[in-house]
Amino acid sequence: MNITNKVLFSCLISSSLMFIACSEQKADTAQNKTSETTSTATTQGNWKSKATELSTANATEITTDLAQLNQIVNHANTQALQLRAELQSAALQPEKRQHILLKANDIQVKTQQQIMALNLKSSEVQSLRTQMIDNLITSQKMYTLSTAPDFDANAPSDEFEQLGKRSMALQQKISAEMDALNQHYGK
Repeated sequence: MNITNKVLFSCLISSSLMFIACSEQKADTAQNKTSETTSTATTQGNWKSKATELSTANATEITTDLAQLNQIVNHANTQALQLRAELQSAALQPEKRQHILLKANDIQVKTQQQIMALNLKSSEVQSLRTQMIDNLITSQKMYTLSTAPDFDANAPSDEFEQLGKRSMALQQKISAEMDALNQHYGK
């Protein structure tokens, strides 16, 4: 994969890698419907709540919160994997790659809105959500830099490189924490 594709792929996949941790976790149908309703709400949720304001080690609340978050993450992951396949088939088509990058950004924006709209009760899942929002904001910054007229995919700026490294570190941390919660509390 050449540098241009790596840059586009990095922007596209920056959020999907954090979603892979729960791609196999499925909430039951009732939880899915509840989560979908909650995630599409126009409220801002309680994403700014501090961990000390929420419950800790409450298995019921962690399980419920995790099911809501998994629903959003699974949907975004499915979309990102579809775009990844499209990106790989568009290797020599710059216009198509740009269109895919735009679609990826739209997915990230919608996912961020849905994650922020949740009203979580557990500090454990709140911590994951905060990290995911941070990573999605980082991805947005990468996207903005990549669409600048002076952006050179073959020689990205130091800022872009640093954001990419930061995003990868966040993805690894989120993935490990989400795996642990899903293994312990996931259904």
